[in-house]
Amino acid sequence: MTKQTWFDAFFDAVTSSKELKNIVEKDWAWDFKKNLTDMEKEIKKASEITSSFKDTFSTPEAIEAWKNYTPSNKPYINKTADEQDEKPNPINIKYFENKNPKTFGFAWVAWMDELKENLRENFIKPLKFKFLVEKLEKEKWETSEKEAMYKQIHEAYKKFNVSIPTGMLFYGPPGTGKTFITKKLAQELWAGLIKKSVWEFGSSYIHATSKNIRDFFTQAKEASEKWPIILFLDEIDSLVSKRWQNVDWNKAEEVSQFLQEFNALDEAPNLIVIAATNRPDHLDSAILRSGRLDKKIYLWPPDFQARKELFQIFIEKENKPHQKLDYDKLAKLTDWYVAADLEAISDEVSRDASQSILDLANNIDSLDPKTLKEKLKNSVITMELLEKAISETTPSTKFVDMSIFDEWIEEDKKEQKNIRV
Repeated sequence: MTKQTWFDAFFDAVTSSKELKNIVEKDWAWDFKKNLTDMEKEIKKASEITSSFKDTFSTPEAIEAWKNYTPSNKPYINKTADEQDEKPNPINIKYFENKNPKTFGFAWVAWMDELKENLRENFIKPLKFKFLVEKLEKEKWETSEKEAMYKQIHEAYKKFNVSIPTGMLFYGPPGTGKTFITKKLAQELWAGLIKKSVWEFGSSYIHATSKNIRDFFTQAKEASEKWPIILFLDEIDSLVSKRWQNVDWNKAEEVSQFLQEFNALDEAPNLIVIAATNRPDHLDSAILRSGRLDKKIYLWPPDFQARKELFQIFIEKENKPHQKLDYDKLAKLTDWYVAADLEAISDEVSRDASQSILDLANNIDSLDPKTLKEKLKNSVITMELLEKAISETTPSTKFVDMSIFDEWIEEDKKEQKNIRV
């Protein structure tokens, strides 16, 4: 028999006392019984839920899958790029067809006349000639008189050893047309277009971002062997930003890998790289040196004439039903608005003007066919709608510190490589 301790004696004395018995019977009896009843209900409810889950999910397939499941002993974050068995994501290349000469290439660019002229003379003409010569060389220079003349012209041109920029930087406030002008340039060159936001290179795996950069450029170079390619890298500053003394070693590795890929562009003469940024002051200076993004082009918010032309493109040339519009007034009302703002305004008034057409469709049962044509004519874009939309739209440049670009231009003027449009 186990010897009773002092606590056992104390517990027996308390629990067998008359006072405790009276308290339990008088004050706790009802609550205790109620609590027991509630607990029984909850236990029954939990049992029903468990049974329901078992009936629903305890299938032969699930049981077999669980038996074959083997958890990994390696933490996810510690995997390196080399431990991944995944193949590189295939790149998406956009090729263009000239379905409408009015909207193809620079014909649909409303402003940027200085930029367009510069690109034609220093970029498009020499590249088109280069692509043509390469095509003829692959075909072993047929014996036609025309091709013989091309060969003579090419031999004369080669003597000047003129280099063609293969890397350009478009910079300026958001919405000024960096992506748009790149697309139109690809159309002018009849080149394929690969668009990539550089943040997409990022990965949680160790060294994987560098691997993604290397794999991507490898695929782009291979594609350019078959056809000229423009590679558009958006938000370049998010990857190739300035490297400070306390920079993370992973970040330094990624920037270094990116620069190595640019150094190797000589291996792919038909691959043209265009990068875009809203923050040129954040860029690592190494990416801007000769042979990389050495051609820098500033895309400024459209001026008065450009805003007139943009409204005409977004409304008139797109054949949207409209009344007579005062494009001069619209341009005056939209000082410091960028192209994306004007396009958004035009889209908004198009929705407003077409709303009455949807109302007609919803009330088709009560509609008089004789008056339908007249009512449809009244669904048009008006000056009133446009002025209202402009007043409700804040120009994007209001949220941008424009001094960033002025200061960077002044700094870069020393090298005299900037073009302002």
